[in-house]
Amino acid sequence: MPNIQYFVCTLAMAISVGANAVSSGTVTFNGELTADTCTISADSVNKVVTLPKVPTQDLNVAGAEQGSREFQLNVEDCPETITQVAARFSANVASDYNSVTGNLVNVSTATTPAKQVEIRLYNVDGTPIGIGSTGEFFNVVDQKATMTYVGGYYATGAATPGPVTSVVSYELAYP
Repeated sequence: MPNIQYFVCTLAMAISVGANAVSSGTVTFNGELTADTCTISADSVNKVVTLPKVPTQDLNVAGAEQGSREFQLNVEDCPETITQVAARFSANVASDYNSVTGNLVNVSTATTPAKQVEIRLYNVDGTPIGIGSTGEFFNVVDQKATMTYVGGYYATGAATPGPVTSVVSYELAYP
């Protein structure tokens, strides 16, 4: 006959070990708010970037990228406490971007706008910047900075001809 006392002791130890297992935890957020900020230069408040005309055959498959163009966003009057600045891009409304690709959608109100084409944002090194994300940081020199980014066409399928318009908002971000 098995030793009942040994069995009870072993069972109690197993229950005790299971009761000490960690099943919850905490997350602590630390941050800082600052009144210091740069000022967006007048030439960068309502920036317009004209992309080149691209034939649809260059955008005939999903994932094709063409027609990129650099653009600059300038800031000035940066306090000495700010040494770097970047742009954080966001859509004006949720329907202005594709949450799967992270790109801006074509919101052209033309009678026959281009279809299956989006606008993708990039850092100057070619890495994509998804909408809702912050681009590359740039150094502030003499209380000014020029942030350079890129926009270009991105096909979601065989693109059709027509006008393309996309709008993105940005705010300044600091490391």
